[in-house]
Amino acid sequence: SSTPRKRRGARIASSTARTSHDCIARLQSSTAARNSTHYHCIAHTAAKKPRTPQQRAKMAHMESIYKREQAAELCKRGDLLASRGHLHEAMECVGEGLALHPASKDLKELRDRLTPLLDRLEEELEKAARRAAKRRQLKEKKKTDMKLQDAALVLGVAADCRDEAQLKKAYKKMSLKHHPDRNRGDPSATQRFQRVHDAYESFMVALPEDGGEEVDPSDKSRYDPVAAIAAFKAHLEAKEINSWENFNDVYRRLQRDPEVVGVRTQGERKQAFAEYTTKRLAYEKKQEKEAERVEQARKRGVFLELLASSDFQGRAFVSSSSEWRTCGPRLQEHCRAHKDERWLLLDAEDRQRAFNDFVEQLKDAETAHKEEKRKKRCDAFRTLLDEEVSEASAEAYADLKWSAVDGIIRPKNDSRYKDLSSDSRRRTFLDWRDEKIAALGGDPPPREKSRSRSRERSRRDRRDRSRRSRSRDRSRRDD
Repeated sequence: SSTPRKRRGARIASSTARTSHDCIARLQSSTAARNSTHYHCIAHTAAKKPRTPQQRAKMAHMESIYKREQAAELCKRGDLLASRGHLHEAMECVGEGLALHPASKDLKELRDRLTPLLDRLEEELEKAARRAAKRRQLKEKKKTDMKLQDAALVLGVAADCRDEAQLKKAYKKMSLKHHPDRNRGDPSATQRFQRVHDAYESFMVALPEDGGEEVDPSDKSRYDPVAAIAAFKAHLEAKEINSWENFNDVYRRLQRDPEVVGVRTQGERKQAFAEYTTKRLAYEKKQEKEAERVEQARKRGVFLELLASSDFQGRAFVSSSSEWRTCGPRLQEHCRAHKDERWLLLDAEDRQRAFNDFVEQLKDAETAHKEEKRKKRCDAFRTLLDEEVSEASAEAYADLKWSAVDGIIRPKNDSRYKDLSSDSRRRTFLDWRDEKIAALGGDPPPREKSRSRSRERSRRDRRDRSRRSRSRDRSRRDD
């Protein structure tokens, strides 16, 4: 009687499990369908091949909504990864989100928050790598500094012993003798055990490789370590070894090369490799920054080409009197309507900065052009003065007055006279007179500090306008 109950309970449990599994599957499918609603709408709309502007605008609007939602999801995912310490993955999510929605403030804030953290992490990794390289250097130096004679005394073998089996036997014997676990009450047991290990490493380094000539690290009569290490680093650079590669993998590939064999000890090779990778890392970072700078300059140049272009009516988008608050939205709308990607090459701040610089360049160009035209007109007026006025002495030039010269030149109705204003003609005449006097060896007379007529006229006009406005206001109050 108990067996049918167990079978009935198993059937109920299996049906319950199937039902819960089906519910979870339906929930997941409905969630996926709800998340991909905009995508299906966009695909359905694109399949219809819209021909009217309203349909195209609707499709573009739905696509922008879908991209914004995807960017928001990527921002949440990046924030979650950043809170768990996965900074590089979070920055990748930020990059994907900005590619979908470049104007997202949340993504930009997350990027600004992650950038100093990544820089600090890279600095800490570099410091750790330098510390590790220094520790390896000290360890290798400690190993190579021990001479074979001292190593032979520690191991109890001859100094010219090159039998690997005999060296291993002596090392095993002495290491068991001086092991700290067998000498618990002796505080110097650890040092003696380490000395045995260093002695064995010295003999292992001195062993001949591939049946070649025996190498004695203590014999430095025919060995130049500086030149050998420099050749080793040059060989690594010629092979284009990257900063992220491991020494063991590189050594496995290049151990037969003469530049690698020329370095006596493995410790020198490791130290030279660490120095090379540190230098290579700095070079790669510099190249990356230079590439980013060149790419940013290229994008800026393309955006400046957009600013210098004209619309379909031949009107320039930007002039010397343009402002970003009015010209920016018009440019953005034009690029959106014509699907021009040049607007999205730069961020909002970079776009405004490039626009301001471009307007300043236009202003400087216009100022230079006006100054050049004014200079040409002044030179033409000087030529007219040379033709009409000529004196024999400096005193005669000093006695010349602008009113008299103006009375001579004005009736002739010359275009060179008309091109300048009254103030410009007077200043040009005074400069021309002083130059003539200085050329004849005289002293130019002092100039009178008089207010120009144009300024007096403008002041008088403003005063008259203010009087008229006050009288108008008074008459309105009386009415």
